[in-house]
Amino acid sequence: MRRRSLPGVDLSVYARALPLLVRNPAIIVVPLLALVIGVLVNLALAPSGGGALGSTTLGLGQLFSFLLALFGLGSACIMADGAWRRGRMSFDTAWTETQHKGREILYAAIGVSLLLAVGQYVAQLFGVLGLLLMAAIVYFLIWAIPAAAAGGVPGGAAIQVSVERVRANPLSAALATIVSLVLVFYAAGALTVFLAGLLGPAASGIVVSLLYALLRAIALGYVALVLAKTYADAAFTRPPWL
Repeated sequence: MRRRSLPGVDLSVYARALPLLVRNPAIIVVPLLALVIGVLVNLALAPSGGGALGSTTLGLGQLFSFLLALFGLGSACIMADGAWRRGRMSFDTAWTETQHKGREILYAAIGVSLLLAVGQYVAQLFGVLGLLLMAAIVYFLIWAIPAAAAGGVPGGAAIQVSVERVRANPLSAALATIVSLVLVFYAAGALTVFLAGLLGPAASGIVVSLLYALLRAIALGYVALVLAKTYADAAFTRPPWL
C-alpha cells in the first residue's frame, strides 16, 4: 500500500517523474516543436499593422500558439502514460497514438482555451474577482488534456470529466495545478532570464525566445508525467463518499 502524507496525494509521483523524464527525453519533442512554431508565428505577426487590426492579428497568433502548446502537452501525456506503465515509451508509438487521438486532444484544447479566454475577459473587467475565476478555471480543468490524451475520453467530454475528477480529488488536483503553473510559467521564465544574462550580447530576441521555448518544453515534459499519473490515479480512485 502506498504511503501518502496527505489524503489522496501520492507525493512520490513528483520524485519519480524526474528520472522517468531522463529515461524518456523524447517526451519533450512534440511540446518543443509546438512551442518553437508558436514563437515563429508570434514573431511573424508582431510587426504586422497597428491599432485594432494589429492587436487582433497578434491575439489570434497567441491563441494559435496556446492551442499548439496544449496539443503538445496532450502528445506528451500519451508518451508519459506509456512511460509510467512500461518504464520506456517509443516516440513512434506515442506519435501514432497522438495522430489517432489528435482530434479529441484538439477539441479539449479548444474548450480549455475558450473558458480561459472568458476568464481573462472577466479579469480585465473585475480585477481580483476575475483573477479568482481564472484560478478556478485552471484548477478544475487541470486534467482536461490528460483525460482526452491518456484517458481516452472524448474531447467534448474532457472538461466535464476533469471537473468531476478534481472534485473527487481536490488536494491532488491542487498540488498538480500549483506545480504545473510554477514550472511552466515561473521557473522556466526565471531560468531563461538567468541564462540570457550569462549569454550577454549573444542573447538576441530570437535566441531568448527559443531558449524559453526549450525550457518550457522540458517543464511541460515533467508536467505531462505528473498530470498523466495523477489523472490515472484519480480516475481509478473511488470518491470517499461512495
